[in-house]
Amino acid sequence: MYYSDLIISETQADKILALQLDKSLAGMKDEMLDAAARIQDGATRAIYYTSCFTQNYQNVCAKLKSEDSRFLSGIVQLVRNRRIIYDLIGIYFDEVFKNKTQQQVLAIGMALEKVGVNVSASTLTAKSFVAGLTTTVCLSAGFSPLIVAKVRKLSGGAVFLAGAYGYVQQASESADRLKLLSPMYYHALYMQQLEMMYFLVEPVFTKAGAFAPHYYMSDHDVVNIIQRMVR
Repeated sequence: MYYSDLIISETQADKILALQLDKSLAGMKDEMLDAAARIQDGATRAIYYTSCFTQNYQNVCAKLKSEDSRFLSGIVQLVRNRRIIYDLIGIYFDEVFKNKTQQQVLAIGMALEKVGVNVSASTLTAKSFVAGLTTTVCLSAGFSPLIVAKVRKLSGGAVFLAGAYGYVQQASESADRLKLLSPMYYHALYMQQLEMMYFLVEPVFTKAGAFAPHYYMSDHDVVNIIQRMVR
């Protein structure tokens, strides 16, 4: 019996070790794929810069230079206050709730409680509700390790390593998509020099279906979006 238990324990230990190894290899695979994609994007952006030598494409060159500058501004904010994610989410909810009445805010809060999303707010004004909601979303499981990893890399200076210029291209493409999906949210981020940082949270917004195709969201839409964000 002792040897049997020992064999079972060793087998279980081997399985646990194998699972841990699989997770480690999966993490390495994801990291390598991400790095490869960034290198490719960086090379693509470098090719775009050849337009600066062509008279007919000076508008493309100017756009690239502006994006580079605004990306750097976003990085500076990230390093200084380290609350980029909170700001990106908060500005989004500011836009969503800016025309909501107190009765609508109360109704949305109650609907969220029914689906298990509790928002702590000192008062039931749109401003305080947005602050509590932003905190709830940022602390939820909806923010994957990949997003956290990106923030750490950018704030830690890894953006300046080889291949990291691809981050700028990814940020540019993400900002262009946002401009089409939600011009108002894009403009709000642009005014804070944060539109080039939107790519950090784009996966969460995409998963949640955060932008209605008709630019109008009912209270029911808002509740569903928030619920998907925190899951």
